[in-house]
Amino acid sequence: MSSNRNRLFVLLLFFLSGFAALLYQVVWQRLLVFYTGSDTVSISLIVSAFMTGLGIGYLAGGRLADRSAPPVNLRYFIGAELGIMGFAAGSKWLLYDFLYASAPPLGDSPIILYAIVFGVLLVPTFLMGLSLPVLSRAFRFGEMDQQARYISLLYFINTLGASLGALITGFLLVRRLGFDQAIWVGAALNGVCAASAYLLSRQASLSGEVLVSGSDAGSKVPLRLTPVLTIWSVQYFMSGLAALSLELIWFRILETLIKSVSLTFAVLLAIYLGSMAIGTVVGTRFGNRSARWRERLFLVCQLSLYAYTILALTAFLYGIAHWPALRFLWDYFASGEPVLTPRFSIFTYGLVPVFLLFLPTFLMGMSFALSQSLLQDKPDEVGRRVGWLQFVNIAGSAVGAWGITWVGFPLLGTAMLVRIIGCLGLVYIIVLAVRRHWSAGLAVVMAGALVLVSLTIPDNARFWQLMNGIETPDQFVFDENESAVSVIKRSPDRKLGVVFVNGLGQSALPYSTDEIHTLLGALPLMIHPRPERVAVIGLGSAGTVNGIAGRAETQRIDCFEIATNQAAVLAEYAEQAGDSAIQTLLHDERLHLIFRDGRYAIRNQAIRYDIIEADALRPASAYSGNVYSREYFELLRAKLKPGGLAVTWCPTARVLNTFRSVFPYVAYCDKLLLIGSNQPIKLDWAAIRQRAGSVYSRQHYGRSGIQIEPLLARYGHGMRLLPATATRTDEINTDLFPKDEYSIRVNDRARF
Repeated sequence: MSSNRNRLFVLLLFFLSGFAALLYQVVWQRLLVFYTGSDTVSISLIVSAFMTGLGIGYLAGGRLADRSAPPVNLRYFIGAELGIMGFAAGSKWLLYDFLYASAPPLGDSPIILYAIVFGVLLVPTFLMGLSLPVLSRAFRFGEMDQQARYISLLYFINTLGASLGALITGFLLVRRLGFDQAIWVGAALNGVCAASAYLLSRQASLSGEVLVSGSDAGSKVPLRLTPVLTIWSVQYFMSGLAALSLELIWFRILETLIKSVSLTFAVLLAIYLGSMAIGTVVGTRFGNRSARWRERLFLVCQLSLYAYTILALTAFLYGIAHWPALRFLWDYFASGEPVLTPRFSIFTYGLVPVFLLFLPTFLMGMSFALSQSLLQDKPDEVGRRVGWLQFVNIAGSAVGAWGITWVGFPLLGTAMLVRIIGCLGLVYIIVLAVRRHWSAGLAVVMAGALVLVSLTIPDNARFWQLMNGIETPDQFVFDENESAVSVIKRSPDRKLGVVFVNGLGQSALPYSTDEIHTLLGALPLMIHPRPERVAVIGLGSAGTVNGIAGRAETQRIDCFEIATNQAAVLAEYAEQAGDSAIQTLLHDERLHLIFRDGRYAIRNQAIRYDIIEADALRPASAYSGNVYSREYFELLRAKLKPGGLAVTWCPTARVLNTFRSVFPYVAYCDKLLLIGSNQPIKLDWAAIRQRAGSVYSRQHYGRSGIQIEPLLARYGHGMRLLPATATRTDEINTDLFPKDEYSIRVNDRARF
């Protein structure tokens, strides 16, 4: 091969490696939430553990790369790809079959869970981090500016591969193969990388390209933190902190705006990484300019990144509230249902996220390329500098992730966080003045302008009010913390309220207007002869909880909720609306609110219930497969008392098939809900009417304006016991292949 073809070939291999890495991150995160829970804190914990392993790999890889000759570094890359492939081959068994299905729970402490996740992910993430430093020393070009360009091209191609990996994994691989089979695609790509790099290392043409002189054979001198390198270390740390913080902020905003479904994360991550990759390759074009010119451009890029973040959000908020051309977006943000038509998705999944994300992440990538061209001036320190600075960047990212999750969202709120992060641009204005790229007068003017622009971001309540398409404050009740943005939107006449969590409408208030959620709780409650202890997964408006609380025999109601601020929002709404039914329910001594992922909590406690109910969840919502899978229904069956009832909403034919594959006795109500048991279910309507007509039940439901007996009678006509029947295993949802969540069409009709 020619030298140019060799370089292109290596870039192609690193593209495939980046593709596989994001495939693994998407799939392994999904497998791990079965063990840790799917709440926001648990997911942040998984991401942090993933990044920690990458950081350690960068650091170790930098030292290893500079101590080794180039052919050895290429062999290190081969070994890393083989190691990742080997872990991937056994990852489904380790992360799901063993860690989730077999290993005993070790407590609910975030520190313990983090340590476990970090431990199981350390090997593959370490090897992923190792790859960039060792490849950065596998080739030598005539001048250091060319070496810096090569490193930037490696970063670009790996990030581009990661962007496409996120997109294709979500839209194609998982939908066609499921999570467990998608892993093998990543393993095959790692195998291709290893085999191809081995063949490349055998080419005699490499001898004219790799570092072969005595000084290039390896350096054992520790990397010295000179003043210049220290300054760059601070910059990389701050950049990592800001980048991860902005990623979390953007994703929270966009998740609320576009009403997240399971594929939302893949789209947004692809835009984020793809924009960064484009910026990186553009930045490599300026390597032949003077160092002072590149330094000025780097500082301006950083300033522009933060300034645009504020300006874009300000313009967006103003535009949707005042420009008639954007009124359709305002109306959509106010609504509760996602719209996924191709024409509308151009705006929600295309133009809106590109407007907010593209330029800042483009500038992040461009800044990386410029920084490499400025700091890579010592051939014998190439690997260590790459490894050290990437390690520092990852450390900043980890601090940003934990800071935003634990402090930023709950204590400051998104609006204040945008202001603070945007004002980081002041640092670069000061440096531009100190380094005499700008005059003092210009720096003062730009600093004042940046501060003034930051003040245009409204306070957090007004910020989220506008993002939710609400014009007046008295129609809006909200709370934001680390778990969610929980909202209740009131109608203009203040008579109705709709509960929203992260932009999606959930249920309606008062309870008399939402008979579906009442029935989800009340029907199984009245069917069971003596429901002493019951559980509800999901609080929402508490309509299902209100439905299941209508028997005097019920001694305890456990309600599991991921959004830890949901009860506070309900209480505030109840006070504003004067809704005594909500107030009474929230103060019911039988009700125990447990702010944890419901599936996780039920699995890890030794409690059996008379009724376990999952509140209605859209089948295409992110992580909805966790409560519509065969394994979830098997968990419910194992946690029921003799004669106990498992209850689920039945939104699709596949949910029906899955439920019937687990429970031998099933009652079905008019495409509304499914009730399953290990023992025959007795639909004794005389007894049901008698229970519903008790003084306690009438008083309980009457408090909400609900006439329970006519409501049960109306839906009871459509309820029937289903005969046992064989179910096609290719038309059910499983943990590892949640077909409904990814909107995969059902191949045949459900059989009754």
